[in-house]
Amino acid sequence: MQEHTSYRRIDAGEAQVLLAQGDVLLLDVRDKVSFRQGAIGGARHVSIDNLPAVIQSLSKKIPILIYCFHGYASQEYAQIFSDFGFQNVFSLDGGYEAWKRRPRAATEIEASETIPG
Repeated sequence: MQEHTSYRRIDAGEAQVLLAQGDVLLLDVRDKVSFRQGAIGGARHVSIDNLPAVIQSLSKKIPILIYCFHGYASQEYAQIFSDFGFQNVFSLDGGYEAWKRRPRAATEIEASETIPG
């Protein structure tokens, strides 16, 4: 029996295009220390501790891109959001590590990755 998924796995290039379109909620599911040390610009930290509150506070129609270190935990979180009826959920294959290694556009500002306050 094949596992049902209603989220989509995308690579760093596709994630960059998706984020450039705007109106995408970016969720970082790594540990809090790693999130504070560096995250994709605009990301919101989510953990098992605040997951129920986050799920309840969001519109199920908003596109959500989830990432972790290497792309495994983000798939689990993406499945949870999909199971709760979110319609446009994406998991970043390769996670934050792949994001850091992606080819950057010449016009891309280095500040796209920020260290949250």
